[in-house]
Amino acid sequence: MNHLFETLSASLKFLKSRAFAIGALCVVLAFTVAVVSDKTKTVYIHDGEQVSLAFTTETDPSEILKEQGIRTVAHDNITFTGFDGNSGEIKIDRAFPVSVTADGNTQLVYMTDGQVKDALKQAGVTVAQDDQINLSLSAPVERNTTIVIKRVQYETIEEREAIAYETETRTNSLQPSWQRTVVTAGQEGERTKVYSKKIVDGMVQSTELVSDSVTKEPVNQVEEVGTMSVVSDLGTVELDANGVPVSYKSVMKNAVATAYSARAGAGTASGRPAIVGHVAVNPNVIPYGSKLYIRTPDGSYVYGYAVAADTGVALNQGIIDVDLFFSTYEESCQFGKKAVDIYILE
Repeated sequence: MNHLFETLSASLKFLKSRAFAIGALCVVLAFTVAVVSDKTKTVYIHDGEQVSLAFTTETDPSEILKEQGIRTVAHDNITFTGFDGNSGEIKIDRAFPVSVTADGNTQLVYMTDGQVKDALKQAGVTVAQDDQINLSLSAPVERNTTIVIKRVQYETIEEREAIAYETETRTNSLQPSWQRTVVTAGQEGERTKVYSKKIVDGMVQSTELVSDSVTKEPVNQVEEVGTMSVVSDLGTVELDANGVPVSYKSVMKNAVATAYSARAGAGTASGRPAIVGHVAVNPNVIPYGSKLYIRTPDGSYVYGYAVAADTGVALNQGIIDVDLFFSTYEESCQFGKKAVDIYILE
């Protein structure tokens, strides 16, 4: 019995001893290490060109990166392969800025890869067929890529220009030299020009003539200029500054004058030949052989020196006062009927 008590007493002393305490602690530590070792994972972190090795008990990649002091932003692309046994891999693709300028605005989009068209899609920018872009839509983007889009529009402008008419001048021997008569009034024509304007970002970059056509032909103006000074050249009369004979016996103001012609070699009632300067009168009013000077009251038309040599029914009936002879029928028609002053010289 005493032997048993001594044995228990010795055992109790051992349990209380320092050696026992150290041994127990080692056992606990060994167990803890075994448990921790079983939960610790090895992670390879690829951050751009840098690769680091991390040991962790975390399974969430965000927590693993946070644990390692590696910061990421919202646009970064994080790829985690998961754990194969006790090892895994995290790949970080860092987002970089891409500048997109269009419609007067510049914005930054963040990408990890892709093409220009992807950056435009992310920026919400569309490109029309005629728009100008500094890079190909299929070009890859990288850090600090700058994309510039210029909006291109085409505008058609129609302009009308007047085409000046020309003036044709012809002479009229029965018209006073100072007189110019418009026979046909001139009319301006019209030319239509169509231009295409290229407008880049609201500024006209170029203007191209597309078509040029005459839409209305001009009408030339026809004018007649008189070449006549005095119709009759039978004789001369001294005139004053107003074109009136200096000396005469009497004058018939605003007399009615018409015109006529005859075949070559024809004679007159007085026996004189029918030639320019021999005029028809009422011999009861103006005797045959009377020397006359005939002109319009305003002097715009001058028949000139004449001799009373012929007569006619209308003259004898007092319908007209004098019938002026012309060498052609056309000239007599052009004269028509006028009011004249008949100066009776002798």
